[in-house]
Amino acid sequence: MSDVRNATGVLAASELARKPDTSSEPSAHVRGARRFEVVVEQNPAEIARRMAGTASNAAATVFQSEPWLAAWYATIGRTVGDPLLVTALDRSSGELAAMLPLVRRRERWLRIAEFADASVSDSNAPVLGPAAPTNAAEACALWEAVRAALTDVDLVRFAKMPGGIEGRANPLALLPAARLSSARDHLLVIEGSFDDYLASLKPMLRKQLRKTWRLFTAQEGTTFRRIEDPDEAVAVLAALERQQGARLRARGEPYRLDEPAFSAFYQAITADGVADGSVVLTVLMHHDEVVAALLGLARGATYVMTRISADAKGWANRSPGRLIIVETMRMLHAEGFRQFDFSIGDYPYKRRLGARPRPLYDLTAALTSRGLPLAAYDRGKQFVRQRPALLALARRMTRPARKPVDDDRE
Repeated sequence: MSDVRNATGVLAASELARKPDTSSEPSAHVRGARRFEVVVEQNPAEIARRMAGTASNAAATVFQSEPWLAAWYATIGRTVGDPLLVTALDRSSGELAAMLPLVRRRERWLRIAEFADASVSDSNAPVLGPAAPTNAAEACALWEAVRAALTDVDLVRFAKMPGGIEGRANPLALLPAARLSSARDHLLVIEGSFDDYLASLKPMLRKQLRKTWRLFTAQEGTTFRRIEDPDEAVAVLAALERQQGARLRARGEPYRLDEPAFSAFYQAITADGVADGSVVLTVLMHHDEVVAALLGLARGATYVMTRISADAKGWANRSPGRLIIVETMRMLHAEGFRQFDFSIGDYPYKRRLGARPRPLYDLTAALTSRGLPLAAYDRGKQFVRQRPALLALARRMTRPARKPVDDDRE
């Protein structure tokens, strides 16, 4: 059910401005907050309706697109917490300012609002409408309205937010409380021809790419292709899951993407997306064997890589992971794509292929007194992470002491 605070069923933060003001003059932020009417929706059917009705000229990342969010709330979201869609409208025009797709979960006694993520979205941001703030003052006014509307939340924890969304400023990143995230995005923009791009790479890398592609294609039955049939896409996705899970678990790293909710989410996204073009699934095949697979999202002229896998046992000397990335970019560049987002994770291959890091931002804010300790803890961790010397000291102080080792060489 929706939260209700006025006769129309709309939770309006601007209602606060109608109450008698006992101070001499409200702050500029409070006066500005009256510009926005905020609707907080918790009913899944209504959330789906509002997301589907988002204006066509709204700006969003691929991770806040309507298909991605609809699948997320129907699968992973059910295991995380309560759905929470926050919509801010301009009171005078009725136009959309911003839409925040959130989830509210409990951590002990705290009610925490976060973006619909659970570590499957590589960046989080509001959907921006025509009335979105364009400067810090307007962003603060919007934030005051949103804060006032989140009456059942103790702490807001927004992570991995880009500074811009399809060429427009992210108002949440403009807030004074926003801080640099430890995660970074990586973007490659190819303005000229693809041959010009390849020529910009280091000579040794160009030589390796030519050699590994020659070795791969020399094997009978090898192909690179794009998967566009939904049933075949689900089968390739299953192979990707197996390869990815085996590699990470062999390295002792946790892996959750083959759990039922996560698997169902990716199956829904992939099957629907390859049909309408919003998902790009490419594969290196050897007869019926999946050698490497790359799952990405497309929006406009931007392609975002999300999951990659490779069977390195018999193909390590062909560098299948790197090959599938380059061949996918070659294919998409010919189709008009110019921005290739390698997403989060500081891996050397991204820099070698020309991707440049872009900052992301975090925002933690206590909305009640119960949220203050955790907000302070989050900011403390962030302060230390951004200072390498302090981080090294903290790691030394928390590292378990080593047991003395007998050594009779002296």
